[in-house]
Amino acid sequence: MADKKEFDLANERAKNFGIWLEEAYQTMLDFSLEDKFDCYSIEERNQLERVLETLMDFCDMWERGQIILASITSCCSMNQST
Repeated sequence: MADKKEFDLANERAKNFGIWLEEAYQTMLDFSLEDKFDCYSIEERNQLERVLETLMDFCDMWERGQIILASITSCCSMNQST
């Protein structure tokens, strides 16, 4: 019987972080450029614009290597003997 490897959510998130960050930024940017924020109140539009600006900053930081991710694996799941 093959050993079952425990799913490591933190590791999977770390692997996909850049892709998901870019996807979130691109989605918000597309919505902004298509004027899809216009159907919201002024307060909500301001919040959406701040989210877009934050995602833009995070994407820029990610591309410059200013964001570093670490996935910590518990010692219990490392080097298990059977």
